Amino acid sequence: MKESEYKELFLVEAKDNLEQLDKLFVDLEKDHGNKNAINAIFRITHTLKGNAMGLGIDSIADLSHVMEDVMIAIKNEQVQLNDDLFKLLFRANDKLNALVNAFGTDEKVSFLGIKTSLAIFLKNELNKETEEGEQGDTEESKSAEQPTSETPEQLVEELDDANASQISFSDVIQIPVKKMDDLLSEVGQLIIERDRLISYSQELGLKSSEFDRLQRISSNLQYSIMNARMVQVGFLFNKFHRVLRDAASIEGKKTNLVLKGTETEIDRNILKLMSDSLVHLVRNAVSHGIESAEVRKRNNKPAEGQVTLDAHYERDRVIIQVKDDGGGIDHEVIRKKIVEKGLATPDMVKNMGKEEVLSYIFEAGFSNAAQVNELSGRGVGMDVVKRAVESIGGQVKIETEVGKGTTMNLQVPASLALKGCLLFDVGAHEYAIALSYTEAVVSIEKSEIKKISGGLMSTFQGDAISILFMEDVLKLRNLNEIHNRGVLHRSFDASDDNAIFDVIIVTYDGKTTGLIVDKVLQQKEIIEKPLTKPIDKTKLLSGTTILGNGNVCPVIDIAVISDLIHRQSLQAQMEN
Repeated sequence: MKESEYKELFLVEAKDNLEQLDKLFVDLEKDHGNKNAINAIFRITHTLKGNAMGLGIDSIADLSHVMEDVMIAIKNEQVQLNDDLFKLLFRANDKLNALVNAFGTDEKVSFLGIKTSLAIFLKNELNKETEEGEQGDTEESKSAEQPTSETPEQLVEELDDANASQISFSDVIQIPVKKMDDLLSEVGQLIIERDRLISYSQELGLKSSEFDRLQRISSNLQYSIMNARMVQVGFLFNKFHRVLRDAASIEGKKTNLVLKGTETEIDRNILKLMSDSLVHLVRNAVSHGIESAEVRKRNNKPAEGQVTLDAHYERDRVIIQVKDDGGGIDHEVIRKKIVEKGLATPDMVKNMGKEEVLSYIFEAGFSNAAQVNELSGRGVGMDVVKRAVESIGGQVKIETEVGKGTTMNLQVPASLALKGCLLFDVGAHEYAIALSYTEAVVSIEKSEIKKISGGLMSTFQGDAISILFMEDVLKLRNLNEIHNRGVLHRSFDASDDNAIFDVIIVTYDGKTTGLIVDKVLQQKEIIEKPLTKPIDKTKLLSGTTILGNGNVCPVIDIAVISDLIHRQSLQAQMEN
């Protein structure tokens, strides 16, 4: 996080804390035995001191330190509350307010007078305790012995200033996330109505340029609200020092956490959804990635392993990486596990590429850990990671090298508010798919498509790919029917021999598929809405949107399509 943002957060929190202090001091003045108020004042002054010290604001840190010392003495019943002490505490709080308000400006605020007055008061009270036989020479009273160069004239000026209470307002307001979500939803409806209005005006023969200003203003409003929801990934990354420490402690390993790209901004809701997935990945990196100190030394590696959390932009997406410098993942070991679990035959596994083999790590219950413990190995919880990333239109990819380490790449959208999509027609109805999965749009002649077992096959850029008529899938009453022999050949068999098809090439999880549609329409940024009852359990769709013409447009889930085709192909091969 940038220093300026830290300072802004400090100011917001400090002003809120000082308002609480005013109320707590009033409550304590009415009831000297209010333990809750005493504890709350102590916590606030302690927090204020620590935050100020962290930013190098010595004036606020010093004054809040003395106030904290006084509260410690009150908690320990070494100091009795009286009118003189309350006058000093209220003056100190007013001076803290002045220091906070002056922070970041050239205004000079004198505070040594009230600091000294509090310190002298505390010292005198503690000396009384000493005379009565109780030793009050504690570490908390050290600040009372610090010398001061403030003159009597300055003390008098400070007393005059303290008599005038002031009310200040922060330049920052805190808004509940739900309010931001509701506001963005309403702006989304505004955009839909704008597009509908423009579409209707074009039908009437009006020029689209008539609405240029409306488009610009509404788009600016939408992006402004989207930006307000963006937070830096460092907000989440900084929480992983403890996660890594606990995981390393359980495993008895030495590890170090490195953070990169902490200033990369992403939608807060996405970061929230990704938090559990990152915990899984960091724990697995320590448990199964990082070797023991003895093994690392034998391999000429530092005894301390390193886990890196990195984030950066790639086009309109954010790539979050979890890297470790451990032993890597041996894909040959994964091949054996695939066969052992009956997920594929030995011949099928032999023909799989490295990327396809590694994708099995994300199968539910799949693990290559030799022994399952509290954290276990790659695969435990990895299916959860995959589902979480896919639920927001992202992908997970693995890069690994035996003996060097592993990198988990989470490709997620920067925002959930807008989704880049490609629109197409099937059966005179519009559908959409995410642009993030789209590789190309091509035309293929029927002669270039071949029947194989239960599906269709063609080539793209020299590689064999599965071909799927979207009409065949959309006509299924149940997705399980896709495994019935001949279901995926219907549109192909019914087409003319000289037919030329529009094909959308999509890639998911290392597998490329060609989707044949009636007509490719256009690229468009849409506002995707989740499915509602009774169709909320429909696996084929990730959501819906409303187009400018008022039609409801379903959004096809490419992850489901790709998995269906892949599993159908595997089943056909195993049956043969």
